[in-house]
Amino acid sequence: MTEERLILAGKLRSYISRYGMDDFNEKRLEKVGLSLDILKQHFSDRRDMVKAVLEHERKSFEEIFNEYDFEGWNAIDIMLMVSNEISNRFFDVTPSITITLSKIYPDIFEEHLEKRSDFIYEKIKINIEKGMQQGMYKNDISSEMIARMYIAKLNDIHNPEIYPPEEFSFSTIFNNLIDNVIKSITNEEGRAYYKQRKQLYSVLNFR
Repeated sequence: MTEERLILAGKLRSYISRYGMDDFNEKRLEKVGLSLDILKQHFSDRRDMVKAVLEHERKSFEEIFNEYDFEGWNAIDIMLMVSNEISNRFFDVTPSITITLSKIYPDIFEEHLEKRSDFIYEKIKINIEKGMQQGMYKNDISSEMIARMYIAKLNDIHNPEIYPPEEFSFSTIFNNLIDNVIKSITNEEGRAYYKQRKQLYSVLNFR
C-alpha cells in the first residue's frame, strides 16, 4: 500500500465510523478530507475500500513495533508500552465499525483477522519467551498456548454479545485484556515489577 493510499484509507475509516458505508455523501466526505472523485481515482470498488481500511488498521498496529526498538527492554515494559500505544492510537476505533465491515464482506474480514493474528502471535510468543528468560514470567507456561489464548481474547473484542460497543470502549477492553494476561503469566517477582511499572505508566499517561 502506497503512502497516499494509506492516508486515504485512514480518512475513509473515519468516514465509515461516522456514517457507515451505505451512502457516500459529498458534503460528508468533505468533512474527513475526501471526495467522490478521490474515491473513484484510488479505489476500484467498495471491496477495495474495505481491504484498504483493514490494511490501514494492521499497518497502524505494526508501526508501533517498527517505531520502538525493544531490544534490551523488560518484557513487561514492552507489553505496557504496546498496550498504551494501541489504546492511544485506536481511541476512535469501536468494535461496531469492524462488525459492520465483517457483515458486509466476511471473506475480506476473515483474511484480515488471519493476517493480524499471525503477526500478533509471533510478537506475543517472543515476548513470553523473553519474559521467561528474564525471570519475570512463570517458567512452566507455553508461549504458543498463551499467544493463541491472547489472540482468541483479542478477537472477542469484536463480539457485540460479549462487549456491547455502546457500553465498552476499545481502550477499556484492551487494557483489561493486557492486565489479565500479564497477571496470569508473571511470577512473584514479575507481579511486583508489573504493579510498580503500571502505577508509573498511569501517572505518565494522566490527562
